[in-house]
Amino acid sequence: MSVCYKDHIIQIQVSNSLISSPVSVQVCLTPSSPPQYQYSIRYHAAATAASLRMHSFMGGGLFCAMVGNILLVVSMATDYWMQYRLSGSFAHQGLWRYCMSGKCYMQTDSIAYWNATRALMILSGMSCFAGIIAGILSFAHFSAFERFNRSFAAGIMFFISTLFVLLAMAIYTGVTVNFLGKRFGDWRFSWSYILGWVALLMTFFAGIFYMCAYRMHECRRGGSPTR
Repeated sequence: MSVCYKDHIIQIQVSNSLISSPVSVQVCLTPSSPPQYQYSIRYHAAATAASLRMHSFMGGGLFCAMVGNILLVVSMATDYWMQYRLSGSFAHQGLWRYCMSGKCYMQTDSIAYWNATRALMILSGMSCFAGIIAGILSFAHFSAFERFNRSFAAGIMFFISTLFVLLAMAIYTGVTVNFLGKRFGDWRFSWSYILGWVALLMTFFAGIFYMCAYRMHECRRGGSPTR
């Protein structure tokens, strides 16, 4: 059922199970209309508008989360976290490989900060993917768990993903600046590293959007008409 009103004229569209096409009914509110009837109609019109805004937040959050998850995967998989000059030639490295003179080699050294950065980035990607699944399911109107709010769960997963990637980027940045920066005279962070920070922002905004959608859902539940 869809409800809209303008200048006290209410148009309600309902689908009859016995009629293939929807039936439109126009109702005019007058000062003599029962107050309960006027309140109910206006409530449903406002609820419809609130539902559209809530789904807009969820759609924006889902878009940010998908972009963030893609950026996380690209950032982890590419070898341009850091670029530096070694023996007169430029080299670059990522979380898994380092490349020199056009050839790439696997990182075989078990260094604590590399392992921590890898693990946190993987956990961040997994959390973001779980949030995307919960975010997609939040568009469905049915639920096997009546007390389980999927938009809230999606928002929490996106914030957890943000926390993991923040820790990963902080560890890598701190070690690179304090250790590798002193080892290589001419060096700089590269685009794979930058993508990690962009992914952090996208997952954070995804969490914000889904939490806004959750708050709107709770306000709708709390503002249900009782008369």
